Amino acid sequence: MGTQTPFGGKPILFAGDFIQILPVVRRGTRSSIVLASIKHISLWRNTEKFELTQNMRAGNDADFANWLLRLGNGQLPEVDHSRDTVNIPRYMVCDVDDLIDFVYPQQMSLADVDDFAPKIILCPKNEECRTINRQVLQRVVGAERTYYGIDTVVADDPDEVANYLTEFLNSLELNGLPPYALTLKVGAIVMWA
Repeated sequence: MGTQTPFGGKPILFAGDFIQILPVVRRGTRSSIVLASIKHISLWRNTEKFELTQNMRAGNDADFANWLLRLGNGQLPEVDHSRDTVNIPRYMVCDVDDLIDFVYPQQMSLADVDDFAPKIILCPKNEECRTINRQVLQRVVGAERTYYGIDTVVADDPDEVANYLTEFLNSLELNGLPPYALTLKVGAIVMWA
């Protein structure tokens, strides 16, 4: 572009909530994660910053928006003198069954798959995801069918095969792979990451 300015002088938009979303640093300490954030790169001082003034996710709930802001700024009281823990007010926590009722109808069928297919419940842990998936699958009308994975070890040494019991192989639930026994119904949405 014939210029030494960053990005050749072209406008670049960085968007995100830098208070709540930090970069992932493998085995990083708190300080190494903060140092890897966009605010610590050399280009940051040359950027023009715009800030949103309304929390769109909180809607019209000013108390929740204020609590989120205080959480992001590290202004909430610590629990048991631990810097990384906070008390979440009871009124902000819902029962899993109530959450499922809020997101999905009591009965779902292939006829209304377009209504429930775009809905999702995010879970921080895979075990919670499996539990919720089982409960939601019960709401899908129709017969269940279970698909089983291959549970055989192929090895050149026959003694090596004995090291991997079938029960052990069937109990593995690895990230990115479906479980050994995958139960589905017609109309169920399947996603794997």
